Amino acid sequence: PMKGESVMPAAKIAKPEEMTHLNAHRVVAKDHPRIRFRGQLDQLQARIVLVQLELEREADHRELIDELEDILSLLRRVMRSEVLDEPLEDERILGLTLEELRAQSHDPKAAFGVDPMAPPSRRFGRAWALMNLLRAESRVAEETAVAAFKTGPSKAQQQLLRIMNRLSSVFHILMCRLQADVEHGG
Repeated sequence: PMKGESVMPAAKIAKPEEMTHLNAHRVVAKDHPRIRFRGQLDQLQARIVLVQLELEREADHRELIDELEDILSLLRRVMRSEVLDEPLEDERILGLTLEELRAQSHDPKAAFGVDPMAPPSRRFGRAWALMNLLRAESRVAEETAVAAFKTGPSKAQQQLLRIMNRLSSVFHILMCRLQADVEHGG
């Protein structure tokens, strides 16, 4: 156990208020890196739900709302995987493998006919700006995953690091699609 951790069945631990359950056998400080990562996953999920509600005001974003639901489903599975230290059976996001996501994100000119990472601009519209916000927040969540799994990550944690790395690519892809619609009248 690390400093500030208790290792024993969590149900038998007299848990101080500044501590929380890491798993069934460990209680840790609430600022433990893995607890911070879980908090960032919570934050990102909450923001996605708010973005979905915002997009519901506009009738032409039903597909985008559904894609965000797919991302939410993945984040719920990521949370479960992290808590149980079990690998995810399916890494696909929006029906794409992690390699396909990387390819599209790294060459949006070929995939969508747009230049990569346009500077933030209101000219691409509200939905694009909201996807950019989610992209930025997904990067913060990725940074906390890296901090949480820095030392000797398990296979499940290595997988989560790959998924979290691709998550910002997913939002970039959604931004590229919206940008293409603006630039090419889609």
